[in-house]
Amino acid sequence: MADALSITVNPELCRGCRRCEVACAWHDPGPLNPRHAGIRILKLDEGGSDYPVLNRECLERFCGKTDPRNNTRQEPACVSACLFGVLRMDGKDGDDE
Repeated sequence: MADALSITVNPELCRGCRRCEVACAWHDPGPLNPRHAGIRILKLDEGGSDYPVLNRECLERFCGKTDPRNNTRQEPACVSACLFGVLRMDGKDGDDE
């Protein structure tokens, strides 16, 4: 079941490319606006590092926004778009695909 999945974040790997923001916003109605995405990349002043922050809804349940090129896995578009392994899906119930 899709709601049994959660997104884990490894902020140390984030490079600030913001592909996750664009992938999420791509599925929203209206013009493409990454400011309305369920994930934001914050630039931390200390060390200039980037830190991904998911909104509460994204952390609690699967949004349903999937990458149309990836039909085999039930994975949010933000996770599929991440090139650096920052975002990862973990099954809470232990189901494998």
